[in-house]
Amino acid sequence: MSLTFLQKSNKSIKNQVIRFMILGITLMTIIISVVTTLGVNFQSQQMMLNNAYQITEGLAKQTVFSLLSGANQNAQEAMEQVQGFQSVVAARLSLEDHSDFLLSGNYPEEVNRSNANIISTHVIQETADYWLIKTPIKELTQSSPSEEDEFELDSEITEEKIIGYAEVIYSKDKLHEAQRQVATLIAIVGILSVTILSIVLRLGLLKLFQPLAMIANIMKKSQQSGEHLLAKVNGAKEIQDIASAYNNMMAVLKQQEYDLIIHRDQLEVEVDIRTKELVEARDTALIASQHKSEFMANMSHELRTPIQSIIGYGELVIEELELEGNFELIEDMDKIAKNSQRLLNMINSLLDLAKIEAGKLDITLTEIVIDELVVNLLDTIGPLAQKSHNTFKINQQCSLTRITNDKDKLEQLLLNLLSNACKFTSDGQITLTINNDDTYIYFEVQDTGIGLSQEQQSYIFDEFRQVDSSQSRKFSGTGLGLAISLRFVELMQGKITVESELDKGAKFTVILPFNS
Repeated sequence: MSLTFLQKSNKSIKNQVIRFMILGITLMTIIISVVTTLGVNFQSQQMMLNNAYQITEGLAKQTVFSLLSGANQNAQEAMEQVQGFQSVVAARLSLEDHSDFLLSGNYPEEVNRSNANIISTHVIQETADYWLIKTPIKELTQSSPSEEDEFELDSEITEEKIIGYAEVIYSKDKLHEAQRQVATLIAIVGILSVTILSIVLRLGLLKLFQPLAMIANIMKKSQQSGEHLLAKVNGAKEIQDIASAYNNMMAVLKQQEYDLIIHRDQLEVEVDIRTKELVEARDTALIASQHKSEFMANMSHELRTPIQSIIGYGELVIEELELEGNFELIEDMDKIAKNSQRLLNMINSLLDLAKIEAGKLDITLTEIVIDELVVNLLDTIGPLAQKSHNTFKINQQCSLTRITNDKDKLEQLLLNLLSNACKFTSDGQITLTINNDDTYIYFEVQDTGIGLSQEQQSYIFDEFRQVDSSQSRKFSGTGLGLAISLRFVELMQGKITVESELDKGAKFTVILPFNS
């Protein structure tokens, strides 16, 4: 119980020790006082009872002759002497047959007159107010010796004969008064002892715990101010050890704080230097990126012009070869034309990316007829799907006939997605579903191709990043198609999502506002 109290108490150890010590002294004083009072009262009672015995036995001795002679004059004097004692209330002499011989004083009515035959002094009755003490009155007689004892030196035999009884009623008033006085005196002494001991103990403990309180105050001030204040090393040995340990701890903390400040200042200087370097590197990188974008844009224009010329001259050569009927060379020229067209597509992709990075690619809003868009996609993707033995289908479920957006970018975006679907699908199904709600139009490109893993889905929209980037990759391409598609969607204030599993195809969904 006391352990729980100590754990929950917010009082100082000084107050707790003082309180427990005072409580212990008080309990000890109370116990000593009670024991002392009981002992003194018992001794007083025994002394008073012995006194009563002596008075009763003295009365019996003084009245022997009166009982033998039957004259109560001497007995009356003895009774008056007994009555002279303050605590004697009444006295009574009775004959051997317990009949009254002489009665003196106020005999209480509640006293039971005993007819018991006793041979020694006894307390016959006791109440809270008095004792009734009775003793036998004896006559001493001498008898002649018998024949057996005639040669003994002491030839006479003394015998005792009870001839009556003496009774004394002895009051306890003096006893009670003495007991009260003793109890009062012991209580006063106990209170004074507790008070004096408590004062002395408090002063001693205050002096003992004063250094500890000073250490606690120093700790509190140190916590509040944040300073490393030191405590005075004085008091008992244990308190000196605590103060020394605290001072050592403060010294260590002060040194650590100093080291941290030095380290912090060094870090701030290094951070400033690194920050300047990073800012310079960032500015340099931005300038380099801008120059790169400008270079790519310029080079793309420079590259696209000769490639277009090559394609144009190739078409003229093919026409001449057709007129001449030289079909073997026509096949070679077709290969040249296809590779030239592929190179032109790559250059166009680089040009678009360069324009996007340079911030020079804008949105041109025009009216787009949904049916015309469907026809153009069927004409363009249909032959591409057939090369890989795929079936291409468009589900036109849109309730809109026209939308407002950038027609060229929307077509290029959808062509990129559908071309990818044809490239990664063989002997399968490619479906474009167009629908809408009150705010957006949805283009869903679904295929049954090789699909994408979760890891691949996390980077397919990165620039120059391909699903299979190994040297032995099966599918060709620059890795810019989906990156450019994502940029186009963002420019048109839409978004694009992908859902796919390996070997279960993929579904790309383009979500665009139909009134941009």
